[in-house]
Amino acid sequence: MSHDTGADVDQLLALSRPALDELFRMSPAGEIPVGDARGTVLVARGAAVSRVVARLARLVAWKGKVFDAETGELRNRVTPFGVRAIRAKVYRDASWFDDGESTVLDYSRTSILAHWIRDEIREIKPGIHLGIVYWGRRKVLNFALSSLGSPTPDPASARRASQQIAVTVRAAVPTERVAEVQEVLAEASRKGAAGEFIPFAELAGVHFARLVLVPEEPDHAGETMPASIVYMSEADAPMDAHLADLVRKAGSGLERVFGHCRGYPPAGAPDATRVAWLRAHSVPSSAFYVNTVGRSLRRIQQEDRLREAIQEFLDRHGAEQATADPAELRAAIQRYVTARPDLAWARSAPAPPDQRWRIREAAHFVGVPLAAIALLPVIVIALPVWAVVLRWHEWRDAPSRERPSPDQVARLAACEDFVTQNPFTAVGLVKAGRFRRATLTGVLFAVDYGVRHFFNRGSLAGVKTIHFARWLFIDDKRRVVFASNYDGSLESYMDDFIDKVAWGLNAVFSNGHGYPRTRWLLRAGAEDELAFKHYLRCHQLPTQVWYSAYDALSTHNLDTNARIRAGLFGELGPAETRAWLALF
Repeated sequence: MSHDTGADVDQLLALSRPALDELFRMSPAGEIPVGDARGTVLVARGAAVSRVVARLARLVAWKGKVFDAETGELRNRVTPFGVRAIRAKVYRDASWFDDGESTVLDYSRTSILAHWIRDEIREIKPGIHLGIVYWGRRKVLNFALSSLGSPTPDPASARRASQQIAVTVRAAVPTERVAEVQEVLAEASRKGAAGEFIPFAELAGVHFARLVLVPEEPDHAGETMPASIVYMSEADAPMDAHLADLVRKAGSGLERVFGHCRGYPPAGAPDATRVAWLRAHSVPSSAFYVNTVGRSLRRIQQEDRLREAIQEFLDRHGAEQATADPAELRAAIQRYVTARPDLAWARSAPAPPDQRWRIREAAHFVGVPLAAIALLPVIVIALPVWAVVLRWHEWRDAPSRERPSPDQVARLAACEDFVTQNPFTAVGLVKAGRFRRATLTGVLFAVDYGVRHFFNRGSLAGVKTIHFARWLFIDDKRRVVFASNYDGSLESYMDDFIDKVAWGLNAVFSNGHGYPRTRWLLRAGAEDELAFKHYLRCHQLPTQVWYSAYDALSTHNLDTNARIRAGLFGELGPAETRAWLALF
């Protein structure tokens, strides 16, 4: 039976020899590897030194082992060319380390060169084994084996996973099928049923996800814009991997929703065909806000587990910590975490985003201002003209007097306030004319630049309760969708925006039909609190199917957990140590 301690090869490189011994002791023999297994030498000399030694050993001496299940033997892959040599017998036997069962790799019967060597391995995670090397009866070295295709973390993959993406798939629903889709969503919205409908928790790297039905609506010319079903998720990159995972694990749920849309691949179609259909119906975001860039789902879950482990340790030693010196208490916590193999990752800093992503972001950060400077003569001439035309449009705008009905508010409220967070989804008609469409396009371009480069560390212009938010155009830019995941109630969410960033609300939403009247794009508008709240409620859509991977954690909790990790082994002075302990 497979065993999972939570440790992986990258974390093993940071462990001390006693910690490796304890991890080996607590692990079962597990499955015997089959086929290729990538080898990593573990010298237990600190993460930095261990990584260098492991890299050099793999480069010039030993790359791993190849297991043959039929013969019960293995061969090592040695030299820089990975030559298969140095044969060993593979069998189960009692370990020399603790007499428990282990898989033995015995060279005494098969190799003259390695006659005095014996290896023992135990499975610490599906596809990952921790090994001990003996020379005679003396334990001399540890190593790790990662079976081909096992979930061994690739540093490049970890860096890609530290980038969050907004996935939106939208498909029109024929008028005669809308009622069926509504029925499916209503069924899935029953408490506890959403995860059965689409097993969101099984999808790798998904932070939040939702399904909403956008109703049909006439545009300013009277032409009907069709109803559509929209799938949205905030996930760790890359998009193709997410769509493939979605199709593989949620095919039946997707069929029940998108199967009502024209062209969706029929039952029995290859997964690749369905992935291609989803990608063809994907909609890019015009602006995408991430509370903290680089905070992957795996990191969030690990840091929350770290906080819980330290809190349990402190609870067990409550009387001692009351009188302990802060520095001594922190040192005791460090010793406790170091002795836990499953928390080995806490000794390392989070993986930075992929270098190519950082280069692209840096190019975007510099390129946009440079382009603006190059266009400055045009901007200087165009800006006064735009301002005059804007003011003329604002004089002519007619604010909506519509109020949400009690039934509408009740339908919306039925989808809210079940956990720490809430979803918000709204759709609005862009005001008539090319001017407003162009203005909104420019504003969202500016918003995207701001949230990509300035408001990406826990605050959206002072609003700190939003996990993710996105703005996107649909129906040839005749409508715009806004979707977010936020902490607390909708009332507090709207108050937070009105109090701290009303000018930002005006800049974006004043280009929507019926918005409260503004002045010079940024003034008034949302300052009429009641009118603004009515406007939002009237354009809000019921988010019947919604998922959160960490529904008990607010943005404040996530920030606290990150600070705990950063301060655990970082250099802290006396005052900083007391502040760090106060986080618990």
